[in-house]
Amino acid sequence: MKRVIMPLCALAIAVAAAAADPVSFVDERGATISMPGKARRVVSLSPELTETLFAAGAGDAVVGVTTYCNYPAEASGRTKIGGFSAKTISVETIIALKPDLVVGGLSAHGQLAAQFERAGLRFAALPTTDFDDIYATIALLGRVAGDEAVANALVADLKARLAAVSARFAAVPSTKRPVVFWETWDEPLMSAGPGSFTGQIIEAAGGRNCFADASSDWPVVSFEALLARDPDYIMAADSHGEALTPERLAKRSGWSSLRAVRNGRLVFLDGDVVSRAGPRFVEAVELM
Repeated sequence: MKRVIMPLCALAIAVAAAAADPVSFVDERGATISMPGKARRVVSLSPELTETLFAAGAGDAVVGVTTYCNYPAEASGRTKIGGFSAKTISVETIIALKPDLVVGGLSAHGQLAAQFERAGLRFAALPTTDFDDIYATIALLGRVAGDEAVANALVADLKARLAAVSARFAAVPSTKRPVVFWETWDEPLMSAGPGSFTGQIIEAAGGRNCFADASSDWPVVSFEALLARDPDYIMAADSHGEALTPERLAKRSGWSSLRAVRNGRLVFLDGDVVSRAGPRFVEAVELM
């Protein structure tokens, strides 16, 4: 049987035709986003979505990012559209970039949707609240702006790595797992609740969140409550390290009586990795 080889020009036409297939999806607001084809020019309003775009094979389409988008390294070469918060973002700069799609978070950037739409831009609020959201957003961005096969392979790999971590402590009863106090801030003393991304990381890594019973994502807690729970580990982002030096802790009344302090179990993790609900979340779990 004769093998049929498609000429390069025909292959290019086929690829272009596939890219031109209409794309439609529903974002976190419930709004339907329709495009004539895959997005060729994308602006990201958050570091986690920038990381997701690059990981999903859409890096070449990214034309604008925030000043906080420092990973991967290629992101630093994209036009800066402002900071993360809505009030620091330059809508004018984004309009000048003529993007096919602007992606951000609902709570952080939803208030900008009307401005984008008045300017004739498509805005999509994409969820990154939990692990399932991350998987779905990776797959979506692969489909609408990147490489669907790359995105799906990444999701499969992340799930496998997460399962491997879970297997390491599967036989350990929950009551025997270490109690972790995550210090978000010191004045006032704040931790991470069960619904926070950090709280989910703690549980996925085999720890027991010291304040898993909190009703808010970032609860203000008392030292008395912390002492009563007496955590095995005190953890924080490395950016918070100056507040948890031995010298600073020595000035905190009563803290020397905490088991974690007595045993020197203070752990600092890369703040970018543990705080961004993007494709590196499994790395955060593995680190913890």
